[in-house]
Amino acid sequence: MGKKILVVSDNHGSMDNLTIALDYMKGQMDALVHCGDSEFPPKMLRNLVDCPVYLAEGNCDYYFTGDSEDIFEIEGHVCFVTHGNRYGVNWGEDELLDKALEMGADLVFYGHTHVPAYHVYEEEGVTVFNPGSIAQPRQYPPVPSFLVVELKDDGEVEPHFYKL
Repeated sequence: MGKKILVVSDNHGSMDNLTIALDYMKGQMDALVHCGDSEFPPKMLRNLVDCPVYLAEGNCDYYFTGDSEDIFEIEGHVCFVTHGNRYGVNWGEDELLDKALEMGADLVFYGHTHVPAYHVYEEEGVTVFNPGSIAQPRQYPPVPSFLVVELKDDGEVEPHFYKL
């Protein structure tokens, strides 16, 4: 049966597209991951869904209380969630990959760049995801996006990017 994780980032105080993504996944998601810059208090985000919520503090999250990053296990995967600004993600994923290896994570979720990304570092056994921005995209053409990561029973990780 596997598990489905909804991954979003960088809605910057806007509920519009976040609501669309949540409605799309209603009753289907086993976890919500927010990679930061929601600009909402964590409790508010947790009250939106009936599943575990894993959060990272973004550089614009002024109401954030708690850890700036999160690590959790699901379906045999160790997942690391960060906004990414503390790891220089605008210039590459090297620092982020090093941190994932240090933490023993095999799945990494980050935001900050507002551009969707998906990279498999096979040699290190780490897969890195950025859902892009659900409200303020920076890729060309600028299309808001979110990600659903399906964790299959056989261990396969299958990403699905959605554009709004």
